[in-house]
Amino acid sequence: MYSGNRSGGQGYWDGGGAAGAEGPAPAGTLSPAPLFSPSTYERLALLLGSIGLLGVGNNLLVLVLYYKFQRLRTPTHLLLVNISLSNLLVSLFGVTFTFVSCLRNGWVWDTVGCVWDGFSGSLFASLCGRSSDNSSDQDFKI
Repeated sequence: MYSGNRSGGQGYWDGGGAAGAEGPAPAGTLSPAPLFSPSTYERLALLLGSIGLLGVGNNLLVLVLYYKFQRLRTPTHLLLVNISLSNLLVSLFGVTFTFVSCLRNGWVWDTVGCVWDGFSGSLFASLCGRSSDNSSDQDFKI
């Protein structure tokens, strides 16, 4: 059975070998060196934190304005609210795990966290993509 390494390095099979390798893993390889330098992780954390905060703030603003002003409640604006909601979910769930990992200089979540990170990012991003595909289809029909 495959088991991911909490430090973000290579995964290992129960037999002791590295994933995809034959035989046991060399001694001391369960926690490999970080992929990037600490300053690079800090820059990535700053970038991801900025993207996350801007994404949450801007998309919450769109949702609040849609709720507050009656004249914005049109079918076209509802489509934009749908895109904004899916972008908000990407900003909340898609950026959070990677942001925390950058703060800790490597992947800190277990296998379930890794699966949830990939699944939630793919799900919410595809919802956003589907919404924008539908809006472009509507433009051609009009």
